Amino acid sequence: MRIIIYILLTSFALFASNSEIQASYAVGVFHENGNGENIQHKKITDQDYNGICFSKIVVFGEIRNKRIEVKIGNSLGYFESSIPIYNKQNIFIAEELTFKHYNVSKGYFEVKIDNKIYDTKVFVK
Repeated sequence: MRIIIYILLTSFALFASNSEIQASYAVGVFHENGNGENIQHKKITDQDYNGICFSKIVVFGEIRNKRIEVKIGNSLGYFESSIPIYNKQNIFIAEELTFKHYNVSKGYFEVKIDNKIYDTKVFVK
C-alpha cells in the first residue's frame, strides 16, 4: 500500500513540474493583523472579512506567463508574495501565492488562471 501511495505522489510531483496548471485551490483568508482561517473544506467562512484582508491560494504547476485573478466578491486581489513548495525529493510541485484585497464586503472566493475557474466554492462573510 505504501508503495502505491509513493508512486502516486511521485508521479503527481513530476506532472506538476511541467508548464501546465494541474490545479489551484483557495487555502486561507486573513485579516490585516494576521488572524484568519484555513478555508479548505469549508463552504462559508467563520469570520467576517470586511474592508482590507489577505488571501492565499496554492497553484500546482508553472505560473510564469499566466494571468492569475483572485476575487472575494467584487474585490480583486493584488499580488503580494509567493513561496515555492517542494516535495521531499526537492522537486518543485506548487506555489503559494498571497493577495491583498481592498473594500471586501462579502461574496464567493474565486480563483481564475487564464480565464479558467479553478476554485469558487467558499463564501466569504
